[in-house]
Formats: sequence, C-alpha cells, structure tokens
Amino acid sequence: MFFLKEYKAKKVKAPDNFSNRERIMASKNKNLIFLLNKRFSWMRKYIKGKKTIIELGSGNGCIKKIIDGKKIILTDITKYPWIDKKVDMMKINLGKKYLKKVDVFIINHSLHHCANPALTLEKMSIYLKKNGYVLINEPETSFFLKLIQVLLDDESWSLKAKVFSRKNIFNPKSPWVSNTAVAQLLFKDNKKFQKYFPQYKIEKNKLSEFTIFLNSGGVNSSFLHVKLNCFFLKILNIFDSILIFFLPSIFALNRTIVLKKINENKK
Repeated sequence: MFFLKEYKAKKVKAPDNFSNRERIMASKNKNLIFLLNKRFSWMRKYIKGKKTIIELGSGNGCIKKIIDGKKIILTDITKYPWIDKKVDMMKINLGKKYLKKVDVFIINHSLHHCANPALTLEKMSIYLKKNGYVLINEPETSFFLKLIQVLLDDESWSLKAKVFSRKNIFNPKSPWVSNTAVAQLLFKDNKKFQKYFPQYKIEKNKLSEFTIFLNSGGVNSSFLHVKLNCFFLKILNIFDSILIFFLPSIFALNRTIVLKKINENKK
C-alpha cells in the first residue's frame, strides 16, 4: 500500500452538494466546525482589505460557514444557486474585467479535480495583480490517504502524472474525476515548482490534518464520529502536529499552500 504509485477508483463519485451544503451550514457539529476553521481561518489575513477575491471550484461553498466574506466570489463549473459565477478551472473564463485585477484566488480541495492544474495556475497568474495571492488547501497523498481511498474506493491518485507538462493528466470527462497526488507533485519540491512557475513564490507550504479530519463527521459526505468539545479537539490537533512532524508521509492528509505573484508570466 505505502509503495503504490497509482490507484484508479472503480467509480467516479459525485457528492450531493445540495444536501452537504444544507448539513454544513446548519451544523453545530464542533468537530466539523473545528476542521473548517483550520482550513479557512488562516486565510483572513490574506483577504483582509482586499477588493477582488475569487474562489475556484467552490462546490458546496462551505468557506462561508467560517468566513463572512461578502466579497468572496464563489465560482464552480456547475451553477448551483449559491454560486456567483460559472467558471471552468481549466479555462478560467473571467473576462477582461478581471485581467490583473484579482487580489486573491482561493482553491479548497478542488485543484486535484482539474485535469490540467499547471494550466490553471498559469491562467490564474494572468488575472492576479502583482503581489496577489493564491490560497490552496489540497489532499496530501500519504499512506493513510492512500489506505482510505483504497478501502472506500473513493478517489484516484497517480504519483506518475506529469503535472508540469501543461497537458491533461487525466480525461476531463467529469468534474469529479481526480488525482489526489496533484498538490504533492506540484509543491513538494519548491525549487522545481519555481523553475516551472517563476511568476510565483511559495510563501507557505504546510502539512496538516489527521485525526481532526478522520473524526470530523465529513465535509463532502457524512460519516460517524465521536463528538468532542473544543478542548479535546485542540489536544487532537496538537497530537496530529506531532505525528505529522515526525512522519509526514504516513499521517498528513492535507497540504496548505500560499503562492504570491512576484513577476508577470513571460511564457
């Protein structure tokens, strides 16, 4: 299991974003709220005072459970009622209005559903202002994520994918086809990323989440969990940090990345 380089899920599973959104927005589940706070609250310092903030691949729009961001423009390839603008991440068809006008892009657990993530990063840099940011949360293909994906036949991964090629790494026949190794392949080696994307600087690259995800109750699906109060959730988070510090390739389930645009794309 640990040494598997690829796994292809037998079925592509599309979450029910309507019911998941209703569940999350009404939730008093402290475990889930703690997890969402970990994923989103750190973004506040990057979006504070900014005018144009766009989330790509918003899905159920759960970011607004944590951040009261009236300025955040929610986009998705599917035009749900809560989505402000229909946008394909592979095309980012925002129009001339947003060229070099976007202060912050947010991508939360959706880049791995993009068949051409390098092209998406390239196109974002065209719309970003200089010194603008891309804030990313993505799955980390550790031993335990691989194990979960195999046991649940949940999503696919390939550590062989050529993510820097500007070519599709899988067939974009459905917005729910995925490769959960995308973030690891793109961002694990900072120097390699800088070579292919000189317009960006990686300002943050952090691994996180183990038990706080497994015992959250679920974001894109609902599953059993042990209810805990904030004190014990903080203890679990410290426990996670220790496990991930010593054995990141075993336990980490999430990678957080902050990209800053420092140059114009000259390609």
